[in-house]
Amino acid sequence: MIDSREAVKRAAAYLGEISAPIGRQLGALEVEEVEKSDDEQYWLITLSYPRGSPFKEALGEGKRVYKQFKINAETGEVQSMTMRGVHAP
Repeated sequence: MIDSREAVKRAAAYLGEISAPIGRQLGALEVEEVEKSDDEQYWLITLSYPRGSPFKEALGEGKRVYKQFKINAETGEVQSMTMRGVHAP
């Protein structure tokens, strides 16, 4: 059984591994949400990273991409990664 900290590490590592082959460098990775599924079989981890130029991000004008990871709480295996829409108020 893995805890929430390990689930976040696994999600971040997975994102880095699948982004590297296409030359995508992720900066300013943030943990947005950590939640266990109702049946407690999965960790649901939402991470975000900047989309666009680092200059816009530094000015607070950049958009962020949100990805949700479903991680098996027993084995730590990443089961899925999906886009997560976030709507500003």
